[in-house]
Amino acid sequence: MTGMQSPAFDIFGFLDEPGRPASVATVTASGRPALAMMWFAFEDDHLWFHSPGAPPAPFLRAAAENREVAVMVATFSPPDDVRQVRMTGPARLEAGDEGRVRRIYERYVGAWTPAWDRQATSAGYRLWAMSPQRGMAVAYPDLADGPVFSWSEPTAFLALRGWAAAPRAESGT
Repeated sequence: MTGMQSPAFDIFGFLDEPGRPASVATVTASGRPALAMMWFAFEDDHLWFHSPGAPPAPFLRAAAENREVAVMVATFSPPDDVRQVRMTGPARLEAGDEGRVRRIYERYVGAWTPAWDRQATSAGYRLWAMSPQRGMAVAYPDLADGPVFSWSEPTAFLALRGWAAAPRAESGT
């Protein structure tokens, strides 16, 4: 682990906040960068996504090939709330899991409708996951440089679960 020993905010709580999308980046087959905003859920130590499969999106291609993707979940509401969690790690295609897909959608959809149900259960969409291997979390209180917490192995990131549950002084974020 590098950087500070504990993050300035509860990373897992931040990732669980409903309605917050992820920016996901990868490289296309031709070597060009690809970037998209996506709905996600953080469950079972992975970020889970549900993406259309045709034409094959570069994100699904990366997952099919177990390649690395980059993910950033952020809020930008200066000066009071500027937080970022940036992660990289391998992506992989997953078997269909209607319950997990529905939990992804419910983080963003106010009312479940038949149209959302059709999309969530469509054979044209694929479930895929990313395992955060490396990353950093940073807050910019009052737009000043904040402390940076970074990790370079998954165990350091997952060890934060105990930190998030421990009582601590409020940091203002």
